[in-house]
Amino acid sequence: MIRKKTIKISLYVSIMISVLLLGTVWATPGTVSPAQVVGVFWQPTLQTRPSGNWDLLGVRTFVPQFGVVDGKSWVPTQNIPQWNPLPDWKKVQQNAWAKHLILGLSGEYDEKQARANVAHHGEMSLQFIREQQLTQKPAAYYFPVEADPSWLGVGLLGQTLKTLPKPLWVSIYSAKAEPAAYDLWLGSWLPEQTQVFFQDGVGTGVRTPVQAKKILENLQHKFGKERIVLVVEAFRPKRGGGFRAAYPWEIIQQLNTYQNQKVYIFDGPHYLSRPSVYMIALWQKMNT
Repeated sequence: MIRKKTIKISLYVSIMISVLLLGTVWATPGTVSPAQVVGVFWQPTLQTRPSGNWDLLGVRTFVPQFGVVDGKSWVPTQNIPQWNPLPDWKKVQQNAWAKHLILGLSGEYDEKQARANVAHHGEMSLQFIREQQLTQKPAAYYFPVEADPSWLGVGLLGQTLKTLPKPLWVSIYSAKAEPAAYDLWLGSWLPEQTQVFFQDGVGTGVRTPVQAKKILENLQHKFGKERIVLVVEAFRPKRGGGFRAAYPWEIIQQLNTYQNQKVYIFDGPHYLSRPSVYMIALWQKMNT
């Protein structure tokens, strides 16, 4: 047991030294700085709970992806059925990383079904907003039916977004490394006063951070930097299927590429452990 503990400590020390070395290799010029991590997502599941030390990275906004999913609520409500057990929201809201809340609305774990039922989820979202009983008033809302250019009926998403209260966020992605006319596609259905989370696609292996930055800057040029915000995927494909947590140095590479951007991380409870946060925070301090 002692030997295993010693090996584990040695491993962490080795990783910390590696991060220090990376800090010198990936040091940024004085006129730029690594991406500022301002928020963290949580995809609610019964196997995870929103608990972490993400505030060390600068996180002050928490985004539970779903308020209601598959017809059941993840927060206390009056009439909507609830998942059991619910998170201790009073405790969650006491964390520095949850100072602000962008509350996810109604959706489904199955994307195809969510898109087919997008109008219903708009109606359910309005009911959820009226009935949710969180003590902290949300700073904004997030409609969790994601869009990409393959969705031919995406116009219905735009119509649904118009019915929801603002500030409001929606997320987009693309299965192509460098999608053509991506800004024109987005502009064809996105309502005014709706903000966008652009998923960088690095975690799914679709593109590199450099390619993601190029797309992001193109979207920001058309829609504005405050309206289009990047989501850093903190996971990687795993052999045999599924995903693993990204290693700290992989996330560092993303943050270093997205210089002078405000970013959100997907997702904290599943993929961003306390040891990883310590290592990334150390690198941040060396580059700010």
